[in-house]
Amino acid sequence: MITSQNFAYAKYSPDVKLSRFVICYYVFEAKLNEIKIIQSPPTGYSAFIFNLKDSYEICSGVDNEFTVSPAVALVGQQTKNYQLKLSGHTEQIGIVFKPAAIATLFNFSLKGIVDLRIELEKVIGESSSRLLYDKMKNDSGIEYRLGLLHSFLLEAMDGYEKRLNVADLASDMILKNKGNITIEQLINNLRVSRRYLERKFTEKIGLTPKQYCRIIRMGHISNIVANHEKIDWQDIVFKGGFHDQNHFIKDFKSLNTLSPTRYHKEHTELIRLLNATKKS
Repeated sequence: MITSQNFAYAKYSPDVKLSRFVICYYVFEAKLNEIKIIQSPPTGYSAFIFNLKDSYEICSGVDNEFTVSPAVALVGQQTKNYQLKLSGHTEQIGIVFKPAAIATLFNFSLKGIVDLRIELEKVIGESSSRLLYDKMKNDSGIEYRLGLLHSFLLEAMDGYEKRLNVADLASDMILKNKGNITIEQLINNLRVSRRYLERKFTEKIGLTPKQYCRIIRMGHISNIVANHEKIDWQDIVFKGGFHDQNHFIKDFKSLNTLSPTRYHKEHTELIRLLNATKKS
């Protein structure tokens, strides 16, 4: 768990039965006396989020204004750095899904949910969404809440095999290679046409395979930049598969809106927090 005077954040691994669909569960809490804006790069993952205390606002990378996030939300794929505006007491528990998981488990396409957050009831129904939310509000125990989500997801797995397709396989390959894989390699490994792969991938995930590779590659690099005090920029350019540093800077700014050096500088607070946590 990462903690500070105002923030607490923890991740929890899923049961082995759910590991093919779920990256992690997470718990986030913030107690603030003033407004705090947090930036986050695209991660390549979608999520279900249950916000159990004060509301908060979101501004995606394609919007100009902050809007109030639904208390119980589906977060689609993000294509640019987005911002959260927090104040008061924020308490969240969430499920972070692998890219094709929501479509496979719930038969719900993310094609129209790119850079959006929508009410979760549109995916799982109003009664199921309300029941989960109310149970979590009524019992604050983390084990109890994780157990609710675990049971909910196990039930959603019923019949998922019929909804598996090439998008599940392709997205797994992209994640395994941290985005450093070409579309030609994907279609050759999967033995499908480019058009078929793009259609199935976009239907499930909302992005083309090429877009998704770029987000995963840059998301991995953004995490390195944000979480390390010293950065070897030449090593990042080389390992990221970029032709040169100018190409790297251009791609980084297109997703994060900041240059790599400025992004690193503005995350020094997080770096100090991580270092303090490691020492404690």
